[in-house]
Amino acid sequence: MTDNESNLYNSTQSYATLITERHAMIKPHAHHPYQLGASLYMPATRQDIWQVIKRDKLPTINSIIICLEDSVSHSDVELALTRLQILLDNWALHVHSINEPSRQDATHLQQQNNQPTRPLVFVRARNPMMLQKLADFRHIELLDGFVLPKVDMYSLSNWRMACQNLSAEQLLMPTLETAALFNPHHNQELAIGFKEAFSQPVFALRIGGNDLFAALRLRRPKNNIIYDTPIGTLAYQLLGCFVPHGFYLSAPVFEYLDQPMLFMQELNRDVSLGLVGKTVIHPSQIALVQQAYCVPTSMLDEAQAILHSEAKAVFKYNNTMLEPATHRAWADEVINRAQVFGTINDGNSDYKPLL
Repeated sequence: MTDNESNLYNSTQSYATLITERHAMIKPHAHHPYQLGASLYMPATRQDIWQVIKRDKLPTINSIIICLEDSVSHSDVELALTRLQILLDNWALHVHSINEPSRQDATHLQQQNNQPTRPLVFVRARNPMMLQKLADFRHIELLDGFVLPKVDMYSLSNWRMACQNLSAEQLLMPTLETAALFNPHHNQELAIGFKEAFSQPVFALRIGGNDLFAALRLRRPKNNIIYDTPIGTLAYQLLGCFVPHGFYLSAPVFEYLDQPMLFMQELNRDVSLGLVGKTVIHPSQIALVQQAYCVPTSMLDEAQAILHSEAKAVFKYNNTMLEPATHRAWADEVINRAQVFGTINDGNSDYKPLL
């Protein structure tokens, strides 16, 4: 082996070890990213956000993101911040009547205990300076976390500084939506940077589809799913870069309300790629997202068989080879999905799990 070959081999081994070690460094948290489900952005200027949190409105929404960025005009920023503080004050007065976010169907749980369960609640700050200001808001600890827009290697240090006064328990969702994301070398640095930058867990990385289209001077076409566009190609690259480091990614918004069949096609691809949620722009999209994420019973049976303590190293199920050593990570995610979205009978289940 030549010196160059030896150096290349050592570099490859070191990089593989680095990824493995950093994958293990992912901070655990109480919620699974699949709980994002259907995520609705709500401008902070709206006055009905509290009704959504306590499920008087949109009772099945999985998560909401109170937006202080693109959906709030510059002239309304102070009004939005004032209304956010009023919301937090009101929430604090009723905190004992609102359960923790649910991993299961909210309607079912309401029937069980007659108490409302709430969606996950995040705030999207306009910029790092605003996030630093939010850290001093009364009752800001009630929020589950924050969405950080337009994060890349050029802005990461500013976001890191802005997060230093936040609770270590709050969840962060950086958004991948700048032109820098089209550079694979940049993305490898960013994946490592996310591990080292924050004291808080990185709950998921959001793919900002519309901003990425804008970087190419494009808009999402009306008659194609996003995976048939250049941003779809980028989404595959982002998955290949960030998922091996232990991160979860969420799917970009589908902005056309008159294309439900195309929306379902895109949702099916989102789910098959392991994306953990989808931003919605209208209540009519909520049920479709939740339906797409339901786990077929035959798939759940396979996952349970793979995870069973007495599973063989390789075995056949439903004319499919199952191999726990390589399928365990997939099986874990199926179980997590089923806990959040439940199952749907696909008629192909003939395995009787022993769990």
